[in-house]
Amino acid sequence: MQTSAMDIRLLKAFVTVGEELSFIRAATRLHVSQPALSQSIRQFESLLDVQLFVRSTRHVALTEAGAALLEEAQEILRRIDHLAQTARDHASGLRGSLKVGFLIGAGVDLMPQILSAYAERFPDVNVVVKEFDFASPHAGIDEGMDVSVLRPPIESANVELITLVEEPCVACLPCGHRLASADTVSIYDLLDEPIVAAPGQGAWRSYWTGDIYRNSESARVVHEASTVESELQAVASKRGISITASSTARFYSRPGLAFPVIRDMPLCKVAIALPGEPSLAARHFAELAQEVAREMAAGVAL
Repeated sequence: MQTSAMDIRLLKAFVTVGEELSFIRAATRLHVSQPALSQSIRQFESLLDVQLFVRSTRHVALTEAGAALLEEAQEILRRIDHLAQTARDHASGLRGSLKVGFLIGAGVDLMPQILSAYAERFPDVNVVVKEFDFASPHAGIDEGMDVSVLRPPIESANVELITLVEEPCVACLPCGHRLASADTVSIYDLLDEPIVAAPGQGAWRSYWTGDIYRNSESARVVHEASTVESELQAVASKRGISITASSTARFYSRPGLAFPVIRDMPLCKVAIALPGEPSLAARHFAELAQEVAREMAAGVAL
């Protein structure tokens, strides 16, 4: 017996005839002709070197060997179907794993809703979330993350950015500061202030220190903070001011700080970042994130 030559088609033919005990009904179920089905059964019997059916003009019955093999053959087909479905689920992003990078403070209200909605819609995808601080504003999108939630700008090549929300920039000021009682301020009111900045260099830090407004002069950075908490603590202790997003005021505000809106600074963004060739699971995450953001903006309960 050459089991390596066994064809799934022959196995299906045997199981179908064994279940129907009729070549006519089995042929109809398999959408093949009766002579073709009979030939498949003979080929399968020859391959196994055993008779599987007793045939007459009016009756088809399983032999003792056929009855013994039928249940096992059915289980093999079920496992093959399961294998094929698992492969399809992985290929279509319905099963597998997803590594999600998250920049601290970005989309604080969005992330729980996105993750909850994704878990409900794609329950067989194992999501691993990794939080990144201000020293890594790209939130790992160029370091192995499948998708990231962050705040542009970033300096990562071949990355697709999809905006989820836009919000005003605000000045984070200590109480008692000359501008702390104002509802709005101008970016130009802040340029001479000592500033608390993110660690390192690059476009992201430069954006939040307002360098574009400084006519090539450097910001007077007096402290570097890698988290929202350390940033606000530095400001509250009057080491300097910072520029941040209005959501920071909503979620991290505490006594001793004021957050006037910077009226002449463009809205800042929270975005989904995808690598150059995202997986389907990552693309699904990005699409669902946009859906959640739209519903939250419209005030729809999730």
